[in-house]
Amino acid sequence: MTIVDLKQRLQEKISQISEPNLIHNKFVRPQRLMKTLTVIEKKFDDSENTQPLDEKIFKTINRLKKNGFGDLTRRDLKNLAWALGKKLPSENEKMLFTQLGKEIINYFSKANFDLLRLVYFPLLYTYFSFEKKEVDKTPSTWVLLRNILSQNKSKLFMDLRKPKPWMTTLVDHAEILSDQPTKKFVRDFLQDNDQNRISAELESLRISASSWFWDDLIRSSIKSIKNMKEDEYFKIIPRFLLLLEKNKLYTTDILVALLERYARTSQREKVHEVLKHLALDQWGNPQYEASSGWVNVNVDTKKMVIQWFVKADLEAFFKLFNQNADIQRFNYWMRFIDQITFSQIFLGSNALNSKRDEHLKFRKMNRGRIKELAGSTTSTNNAFLLKIGNVYIVDFSETGNACYFYNRLPYKDYIGKIDIKTLRNQEICIDRQTRNGNWQPRFDNALARLGIFAKR
Repeated sequence: MTIVDLKQRLQEKISQISEPNLIHNKFVRPQRLMKTLTVIEKKFDDSENTQPLDEKIFKTINRLKKNGFGDLTRRDLKNLAWALGKKLPSENEKMLFTQLGKEIINYFSKANFDLLRLVYFPLLYTYFSFEKKEVDKTPSTWVLLRNILSQNKSKLFMDLRKPKPWMTTLVDHAEILSDQPTKKFVRDFLQDNDQNRISAELESLRISASSWFWDDLIRSSIKSIKNMKEDEYFKIIPRFLLLLEKNKLYTTDILVALLERYARTSQREKVHEVLKHLALDQWGNPQYEASSGWVNVNVDTKKMVIQWFVKADLEAFFKLFNQNADIQRFNYWMRFIDQITFSQIFLGSNALNSKRDEHLKFRKMNRGRIKELAGSTTSTNNAFLLKIGNVYIVDFSETGNACYFYNRLPYKDYIGKIDIKTLRNQEICIDRQTRNGNWQPRFDNALARLGIFAKR
């Protein structure tokens, strides 16, 4: 091999090693060293932004009150940034909302960038440290704090040789420092099955669990229900029910939003069992005026839920607890469902003591709504009552019993065990109809005389 050939091969090897994209193919990356470096950097960042003891913060506040800003060191100024989220023993509210807090935040708003770089993270931590009730009225000092953070964010990011993780998070999610801080997160929050994903994504900001931020995120998500498309809404119901289960504080807000939106869907007549019984547990029976919780929804939405209960009661009476389902009678009374404002089921001993799974489930889900039918009747007989307009209609499951019409409730509602004689009281009833032969036209005429007409 000639000298020329050797030189050429040597140059080729050098050239290969010199290519940037091949460097790591020639040298093993120091993985353990890099991992150690990452740990050290995190420890340094944590120590740099460790919140000082309250004792040190309060000493700085006393020094400020005594000598003003002129004698404060850089460490003192950093302590003041932390102090804005603290409550002094002598104050009823946190420092940011006091007169002294106003002076401190005004001082930082006029500070040079070198100082702001020092106090930026303490101010950021303070921004997230407040609870919803503290920022409900968006105090001017809190808005000023947000403006300071927002206006200096980009400059701080560019100034850092190696941006901190929290700084990168702020830049990636710029809306956090806007007047709609959670808007971008709402869809992710609703569609992501991992409820901790957003928390992990924002971990570097060290947002406390009680922060206004999480409250804003949940409430913004709830508000989004109102304008959801119908198919999107039905898909999201389970997500909100899970959210409600884990965040009891928002039960009323979530329930109201779900019911109001359901009432505007094309499926409002289709009973949603979970929503129905959740509302019953929270606000009581919507058929009773005493159930004041129903003022949370509008009249039309309440009417929808009442119809859910009426339909379920009629289905239970004619199908669930009746061995020979009387579909003809069920369909007849369903023609009036838009006008029915109250329904009541009276179960005989067989239905009350049945161990069938579907019977047990119905009784459990309607605990407090079912009355016992007692007196001189068979164990298989049941009864129901419907209120249409100002008329109370009582009917029975077994043949040989007429249908009774009353202009007032024929029993005392607070009693749980009702004698059948009370429901078949000919002395106070205003009409009585049997179901012999072609009974539907006769019932229509009887109801028409009372001002009741089917709308279906």
